[in-house]
Amino acid sequence: MDGVPDSKRPRFNSNGLPNPHLSDMSRDNLYHLGYKTDDGLPELFGDVQVVVIGGSPNRMKSFALFLADQMKLSQNEIEEMDKTKTDRFSIFKVRQVLSISHGMGVPSVTILLHELCKLLRYAKCDNPCIIRIGTSGGIGKL
Repeated sequence: MDGVPDSKRPRFNSNGLPNPHLSDMSRDNLYHLGYKTDDGLPELFGDVQVVVIGGSPNRMKSFALFLADQMKLSQNEIEEMDKTKTDRFSIFKVRQVLSISHGMGVPSVTILLHELCKLLRYAKCDNPCIIRIGTSGGIGKL
């Protein structure tokens, strides 16, 4: 952008995306997840390496309990793995794995992924892997 004054160049946030408003924000509110940037996100979620998302809150709780059983978590650890703060998405943390429901449909998944990516960035997670489990539509014989 030769010849363009600095005041006219787009500003980039920490993800490298242009958004002039982000540099002026003192706090971000992840409304649908129920977290804010000043909630100690690096301490809560900084060790996350894998995020597993699925539609149903009950399925994701069952998945988290399955992981807890496989990892032989103590009863105290099991009681502390529910990190849900709103009724929009359920969040369970099983050591370095997050199990999160996304609801049904593309709009709901989009909202979750938008806030989830921000949460992982604010928590300073190191290159986490996001996996979706569950059913999907398909084309077959009627």
